[in-house]
Amino acid sequence: MTSMTRAALVSGAFVELADALVGEYDVLDLLHTLVDQCVVLLDATAAGILLADHNGNLQVVASTSEESQIVEVLQREAGAGPCIDAYRSGRVVTLSDIATNGDLYPTFQAAALSQGFQSVHAIPMRFRPHTVGALNLFRTEKGVLSAEDATIGQALASIHRSS
Repeated sequence: MTSMTRAALVSGAFVELADALVGEYDVLDLLHTLVDQCVVLLDATAAGILLADHNGNLQVVASTSEESQIVEVLQREAGAGPCIDAYRSGRVVTLSDIATNGDLYPTFQAAALSQGFQSVHAIPMRFRPHTVGALNLFRTEKGVLSAEDATIGQALASIHRSS
């Protein structure tokens, strides 16, 4: 069995996501494919997506694990967390050490640590000039994503198409 190069894996992920956008497609299936691909391709233990509804209220729409879903739901309910800030500011928010640097978001900090996450990289999801949500990459290790992973993550977050 031959192993695929990283470039081939990334290309394959974009093809899979593009194929899902052809004709009638299920948005939730597409978003689940997106978070699943993030965990395969990037240095992330889990991933989740918060997406704004037509009133601008964030909803948890996809998650790769129960642990990441719990963290997403709790920060959404608290109205504060790196993922919320990524959506509101339109900027990437990274906590390389949640235990040390997460004091600004006590509910998120407690939830993330209780689920075994040590760092998070929250990427705004954009549709044209509008930020529509956030793609959140959780890690069980402290530290930041590599520049390459951060770039691929941003590219994947920009795939989303609003209906």
